[in-house]
Order: sequence, then structure tokens, then C-alpha cells
Amino acid sequence: MKLLFTSKIKFVIMINILLPVCGGFLFSNPDSGSDDEIKSLHVVAETVLPASFAEIQPNIIHDSAQNLSAFFEKLMMIRDIKNIEKPVVRIVHIGDSHVRSHEFTPAFNFRLTEIFGNAATGFIDGYKSSGIIEENGLPGIICHCIGINGATSKNFLNDKYSEEINKLNPDLIIISLGTNEGLGRYDSIYHYSMMKNLFSFLKNVCPHAAILYTTPPGAFKTTYSRARRRKNRKIISVTENKNTKNVASTIIQFAADHKVACWDLFNIIGGEQHACKNWMNGKYYQNDKLHFTADGYVLQGNLLYEALITGYNEYVLKNYE
Repeated sequence: MKLLFTSKIKFVIMINILLPVCGGFLFSNPDSGSDDEIKSLHVVAETVLPASFAEIQPNIIHDSAQNLSAFFEKLMMIRDIKNIEKPVVRIVHIGDSHVRSHEFTPAFNFRLTEIFGNAATGFIDGYKSSGIIEENGLPGIICHCIGINGATSKNFLNDKYSEEINKLNPDLIIISLGTNEGLGRYDSIYHYSMMKNLFSFLKNVCPHAAILYTTPPGAFKTTYSRARRRKNRKIISVTENKNTKNVASTIIQFAADHKVACWDLFNIIGGEQHACKNWMNGKYYQNDKLHFTADGYVLQGNLLYEALITGYNEYVLKNYE
């Protein structure tokens, strides 16, 4: 069963990689001249969204303070044909069950390693794997993930995680939280406070790492009848979780206040009016309409890859103006 599940995930990732138009196709030219240098550094990436998706927004990362510049610079060093010593670029993705699925992170990692090289000995192999992989001594990308089911920012304020993240020496920390903050009665002040605690915690552990926040994808809220035994509970209603809009707003505001990058998946994919409907119409939810299918997580990984590459290309162009 484990082998069958793992094979299915790998197949889904491969199919979703092959579908995008020009996904990961490189334009390289080693000839001299600034135009040729830009072409050799530039990466073309496009993710094809289902035709049923409505009111989608540009898939970009907001980073007015250019917090990701050092990260993009290291990526450019890998692509630069004149650079002999190629670096290893390390990413740590932390989050809730969406990250713990071990499907979201491997999807964008796979596409990044195709372009920038693979610095890992293997890959994140299914739900039961640790999410941490070994380096192979070669230049390229290595992407780890640390997911906790039901997690909020508070769950990561633990020395266990600080030690683990510190050892991984990340150039970029991606924080994907917020779904669980919005499941109950939402308190934006408390949420902001916990985000601040985690931000300070991570900056103390990895002061040189760039940080990228993501907003939650959108979810439904299920109301159950009261019963002593869990199996006897019945579903009373399933409604869109309107708290997600406020959760996303808090994350966006926090990122702006602290001059760090933010990828607003919730509004990119349709926002309050369309995000949940888009995921549902595309059949990307699992039965609980909270978690996603393998296809859903791979699509999210592809979208994050596209947003990162868009930011990277802008950095390249800016540095070769």
C-alpha cells in the first residue's frame, strides 16, 4: 500500500510538471553580451490553471523591501555560466497539515531542482518520511519540510524545532500557516502576536535566512452534532470558512509591517468569493473539504514555483539593466 501511494504521488507530480506550457524550458546561450547573459540566467515557467477557476489574480510574491534578494542572488550564481563555484541553496518549509502532507513541498522542489540542480541524496518519500533529506555534496537546491498536523505559529515555538532548523542552515524559510488559526473563533490580535513570537524566534535561530509567508488556500468549516462518541457524530452543515479572509489579511499585514515577503495564495486563487469554489470545482479537496488531494497540493506547489521564478527573473533583469 505504501509503495502504491508513493508511486501515485510521484506520478501526479510528473504529470503536473509536464502539463505547464514551457514549464522549466530553458533558453541558454553562452555567447558574450548582456542579452545572452540574461537569456542564460532567465527561466521560463508557466502553470496552467483549470478553465473552471474564476477571478484569479496575478501569481506574484509581494516583496517591496526585496527581502528575497540574497536568495535570488544565490540562485543566479548557480545559473551563471561564468561562475565556477556553484553554491547550495537551502530551503526549509514549515507549516501545518498542508505541509505535513509531503506533497506540496516536493512539487515545487522537484521543479526547482530541474532548473537549478539537485543537492539532495534522495527525495521526500511519502507521508511517513521525516521531510528532512541529506545533502549529496553537489551544488543546487535542497528543500526540507517540517509540518505539524493542526499546527499554528505557537506549535513551532519549541527548542526542538529551533535546533533542527538551525542545523539545516536555510537561505529561505517558507511559513505556511493560518488554516488552523481560522477554524475556531478568530482573534486577529492574538494571531498577530503569535506570528511576531515565531518571527523573532526564527530570526534569532537563522538571522541571515530570508522569510516568505504564504496565506492559507481556503477551506470549509464542518459543524457536527454533539455526541459522546466521535463515531456517532453527524454532520449538520458544511460552509465556507469566512475566517480565512481575515487570517490572510493578518498575514499580509504582518509581512508588510516586518518588511518580509508574502505569497498570497488565498487571493491569487480567487479570494473570499471564489477560492473555495475554485478548489471545489476542480475537485481538489478531500472529503473533509479542509485538506487537499495529491493533485491539489501539487498544483499549489507548481504555483509557488511559478511565483518564485517570476521574482527571480525580475531580480535578474534588474541586475542586468
